[in-house]
Amino acid sequence: MIWFFIIALILFLWFVYDKYIQRKHQLLKNYPIIGRFRYFFEELREPLRQYFGDEKFYESKDKLDWVYKAAKDLPNYASFAPAQPLPKPKFMLKHAIIAYNDDEVSDDFSVIFGKNRKYPFVSKSIIARSAMSDGAISPEGTRAFVRWAFLGGFPINSGEGSITTNFFITHTNCDEGYMDIAEGTPYQIKIFNFFRKLINGQIASEIYRNMVLGDSSVAETYVFNQKNKTFS
Repeated sequence: MIWFFIIALILFLWFVYDKYIQRKHQLLKNYPIIGRFRYFFEELREPLRQYFGDEKFYESKDKLDWVYKAAKDLPNYASFAPAQPLPKPKFMLKHAIIAYNDDEVSDDFSVIFGKNRKYPFVSKSIIARSAMSDGAISPEGTRAFVRWAFLGGFPINSGEGSITTNFFITHTNCDEGYMDIAEGTPYQIKIFNFFRKLINGQIASEIYRNMVLGDSSVAETYVFNQKNKTFS
């Protein structure tokens, strides 16, 4: 009987770790413990494909490795060796016969839309993200798009989802006239810091959100600013 309780305790602690503590794998957060079978079967992928699987049915392991490395910000350079030819290349290297001098090249990549309008829109870059349904992805996904667009200096078309508070993640010194800012008490901030050190920032921010915003129907729409411990 004691072995049953030991195994149950191990599985419970394992569940808590996968669900609430680790933050490297979203799969384990959604499917604690059983999600680890995915990594086990991934190791069996190559031998199964070699002897039993249909090569046309599966995605190339090289593609998956490339995506995983890109997601983890690791070097994901592909070889152009004859042993690994690149089928249907999607880019082209164009050589310039006559190179421009530094004074002939402009560093300004801005584009002006509606020059004759009263308030023309100026984009800092020729690159832009086209419209997509931001309401169909998680708030974290929308904030990630906004952060990298802000760092890259290019605009985002929010699509039919319109503007939500997730798009203001990069705003600082916001005008309270158009954005509510909620701040916790010193006691609530201490509780947040305690749980952040004890568990992690994600759980601590949710506890802090419940304390500051309470049962508000729009509590989940507020974006947490970790720097000044406020919601906006």
